[in-house]
Amino acid sequence: ELPWTGSHIVMTVGAGGALNIILKTLLNPGDEVLVLSPYFVEYLFYIQNHGGVPVDCPTTEDFCPDPEELLSKVTSRTKAVIINSPNNPTGRVYSKSELNQFCDALRIASKRIGHPIYLISDEPYRKITYKGVECPEIAHHYDDSIIVTSHSKDLGLAGDRIGYLAVHPSA
Repeated sequence: ELPWTGSHIVMTVGAGGALNIILKTLLNPGDEVLVLSPYFVEYLFYIQNHGGVPVDCPTTEDFCPDPEELLSKVTSRTKAVIINSPNNPTGRVYSKSELNQFCDALRIASKRIGHPIYLISDEPYRKITYKGVECPEIAHHYDDSIIVTSHSKDLGLAGDRIGYLAVHPSA
């Protein structure tokens, strides 16, 4: 278990609020954020709101994160990747093996460009899976991760806009 404390958590107005805080903090004008497609369309607006450039990073035919696509899309301006599992809109849940391969590629890309690429994990659907389906925790796979969630889906509190972001304990 990771050593999470209250100092790693920031309460937000839903997941959208958390994503905006993160992107405002990380991005300078022209910095790039990779989004795994298909994706939640509002990611584009959140990135552009803070001067960032969204970069489409296609997934495989079965909507799995593609390490080769990731490596081909990363530039010196890449600051972050947004991942979403279970994915909105596909419902695809990424396995531990798939996440390990993707995060290995992300570590290689970070080393190649000389700075960390943050993995922003948007997780409002994480607690909503079918029986027997495991949704692995991103933070166990990548140290430069930031977790985003809200309780609008799992607790049915859409109007209350209760969310938070959590920065990996090693940061």
